[in-house]
Amino acid sequence: MTTPDPDRLRALLSEVDFPCDRAELIRQATAHGADDSTLGHLGAIPDSTYPDLDAVTSACARIT
Repeated sequence: MTTPDPDRLRALLSEVDFPCDRAELIRQATAHGADDSTLGHLGAIPDSTYPDLDAVTSACARIT
């Protein structure tokens, strides 16, 4: 799986109110037209509460 581009993640998740959980990240990304690869990455990160976009980006980078 190719790690989502951080700038693309930022655009997709621009309306997220952090902290938020994985389900909300997926809802927001879907609403903003995320592709299947990005949604797959978000679905694969740990089911946790993320304090900010940097934490989401880091979690996505750890998915192989």
